[in-house]
Amino acid sequence: MSPSRTWNTDSASKDAGFRNFKHFLESYGLRIYNDDDVQEGKEILKGMGYDV
Repeated sequence: MSPSRTWNTDSASKDAGFRNFKHFLESYGLRIYNDDDVQEGKEILKGMGYDV
């Protein structure tokens, strides 16, 4: 991972080993169609060091 890079949710999720952001969310029991879940997923990615 490149810490100075700005990531979009799909590229960050793929870099973390998931097929896409939807797959990433589902692995945490979150849903892509729920705005609160999407925000929580972004916070998880930020906690992993991704600038999303």
